[in-house]
Amino acid sequence: MQSIKTRAALAALLIPLALTAAGCSAETEDAPPAAEPVAEETRAPLKLAGQYRAFLYEPDHQAATGGRHTEAWQVLREDRVNFHARDVSQADDQTDPVFGEAANRERIEAMVANGNLTEQSARKIVERNVLVAVDIYTRDGEPERLDVSVY
Repeated sequence: MQSIKTRAALAALLIPLALTAAGCSAETEDAPPAAEPVAEETRAPLKLAGQYRAFLYEPDHQAATGGRHTEAWQVLREDRVNFHARDVSQADDQTDPVFGEAANRERIEAMVANGNLTEQSARKIVERNVLVAVDIYTRDGEPERLDVSVY
């Protein structure tokens, strides 16, 4: 027994074929001509640009204004500022190929939003001293995404 959806799909396929075979058209004279298909812009794929590990500890949790960071992306950014601009690091901290440039560090908020960071992991980053492993992805050479694993 055919379902209603199956019958409707078959009818949608067969009616235009039957009309064409009979020399008829399914379009009315008032119908506007079909628009030419427009190619969709394709995005370049993400590329793994690099990876690093960092131990996020007290200096990474403190904002330059003296207050404590409340968002994980802020802590991650502060860590990269400390590492690249202030020469403040821990033994487990590693360099990366992207965040040496201040403009790229400013993109960390959006990159984290595009990444895989869960609420639970974000909370750990904000509330504790943790080791993180970070994968940095670019698109067309521009920083695009951070995937963060918390240990």
